[in-house]
Amino acid sequence: MSRKKLQTFTVAAATLIALTAAVAWDESGHVSIAGLAFDSLPDSIPAWVRTPENRARLCYLSAEPDRWRGQKSPVLDHVNGPDHYLDVEDVEAYGMHLDNLPRFRNEFIEQITLFRANHPDKAPPLKPEKDKDHTQTIPGMLPYAIEELRWKIASSWSTLRTFEAYPDVATEAELAAARNDVIEWMGIISHFVGDSSQPLHLTRHHHGWVGANPNGYTADRAFHQFIDGGVVSLHHISDSSLKDRLRKPKHFNRRDDWKQIAEMLQVTFSRVEPLYQLEKSGDLKKQPGKEFIENCFLDGAASLSGLWIAAYESSDIDEYLAKKLAARRAQHAAAPTTAPASGAGAAAATGAGR
Repeated sequence: MSRKKLQTFTVAAATLIALTAAVAWDESGHVSIAGLAFDSLPDSIPAWVRTPENRARLCYLSAEPDRWRGQKSPVLDHVNGPDHYLDVEDVEAYGMHLDNLPRFRNEFIEQITLFRANHPDKAPPLKPEKDKDHTQTIPGMLPYAIEELRWKIASSWSTLRTFEAYPDVATEAELAAARNDVIEWMGIISHFVGDSSQPLHLTRHHHGWVGANPNGYTADRAFHQFIDGGVVSLHHISDSSLKDRLRKPKHFNRRDDWKQIAEMLQVTFSRVEPLYQLEKSGDLKKQPGKEFIENCFLDGAASLSGLWIAAYESSDIDEYLAKKLAARRAQHAAAPTTAPASGAGAAAATGAGR
């Protein structure tokens, strides 16, 4: 992509973000977290990533998974919806906890299925009439979405590293496509890490308190919308307002960060009841509420940049692709070359003197 086109994209992306923020502050929140994470990236991340154009693109992509919801397709919602949350209380109802979740998505589903079959009286109740996308049996897939996307970033880095290791045969188109994939997956994961820093994405009390409510917390279903956007707008929270308070990227194990992802979610879950307490006291709309939401944003950004770094550091040469490129190199070396012309013909053939 030419520099002029990149500049045009940057302006267009910034304009779109501004327009959507006017009617969807929840998108503004994701944009802010992605921007803060980008701004905290260290110099060890290649310079081609750390450009204004890529910052704008990452911010745009940070809201992409929510745009998928706009299709109102049960098939798409079936796979996309649960990736945005994890109702921890319901996970515990199935006999699991954040610190011992099955390592793989399908194992998690299998364990839930077995529990419902063996203990139908203990499983969370279902409401089939409200289950158009057939997701009620699953309390959410957020940690799996984050972990899987983190490795997709690593995979894209591996592809790029391998192309870069064969500069004589890798094409500019291949290198550009590989860089594009890195940014694409970095942008997509930013949405889900942003979700993981919002307390109402970690609880069954996501749209107001449900069930027994001895503390008299709000049961207003609009509470979630207010936290996603209203309170952010009320306190004028953005990447600009927080730019001087950037936190260092959190450290994630570059080979296996599953435990750390669970710990990240546990921190957010621990904030569920304090958030309801702030609403009940009226402090949510005051300075304590502002500081609470700011802390969520800053934590989310530190986690996101840490996962980006771990993905980069865990990428290795793709051995299969390397073999293909080595074969391409051998083919090029074996290809016959045209013998150079001599005398005046050589000058004409090479354009000498021009």
